[in-house]
Amino acid sequence: MKKLFLMAAMLAMLVVATAAVALAQEEPTSYVGYITSISEDSVLVEEDPASEWGGNKGYFTVTSETGISRLVGDDAVVPATFEELEVGQLVEATYSGPILASYPSQGGTGSIVILEDYGDDEVRCLLPEGCGPEVPPDGSGVVQYDSAA
Repeated sequence: MKKLFLMAAMLAMLVVATAAVALAQEEPTSYVGYITSISEDSVLVEEDPASEWGGNKGYFTVTSETGISRLVGDDAVVPATFEELEVGQLVEATYSGPILASYPSQGGTGSIVILEDYGDDEVRCLLPEGCGPEVPPDGSGVVQYDSAA
């Protein structure tokens, strides 16, 4: 009798745990942030790249199932491709399926919507320490380094 009760209790706990995982996956997790890195098949999106404390960020693995689009105007979206993703773009990225309990979080991507674009003529640096030598204010384009340092 005790074995039967124990088995029933274990089965009930398994059903509850399975239901909790299923419920957790029903609500998609999204980040609105800036692309700070692109690799072969993943994109790192950071809500606040300049934050000293890290902030919310996640690796989104892009597959053939991932919907990539671009916001045009206030509410229209048009299809886009992985090749159109660039560091510095403001995007909304949504996970699909399980998310690894890591920092930054990692998982498959359901969708990426490009919200704001930066063309070749406007470079955006998202790193707190900067992205290289500053261009001199005289506009000469010549960067001089202090050799005494």
